[in-house]
Amino acid sequence: MDNNNVNEYHIQDQKHHINTELIGIIKYRQAKKWLISIAVVALFSVILALMIYFMSSGVDVMTGWKEILLLMLGGFVGSFAKVIDFWFNNAEDDVKLLEHADD
Repeated sequence: MDNNNVNEYHIQDQKHHINTELIGIIKYRQAKKWLISIAVVALFSVILALMIYFMSSGVDVMTGWKEILLLMLGGFVGSFAKVIDFWFNNAEDDVKLLEHADD
């Protein structure tokens, strides 16, 4: 009987350790999500601000560079849309981790 209590204590202790590890993983991923999101938004803002600055100052951008800037802006619009989609629609991985913590 006492051996049964000891085994159950060890099982509960292992579950607690696994749950704390899963919480650590979620916190790590959340911190990285913030960094990536900030980087994408900052790059998008810088490109957009530079384009507005050059247009307002009347600098004539060569045709080749204008196309490259527009391609970069289009690429970052796609990345920006992914960031927005991620923050408002994609929390499935964290939910899966939390579901496994209940096991």
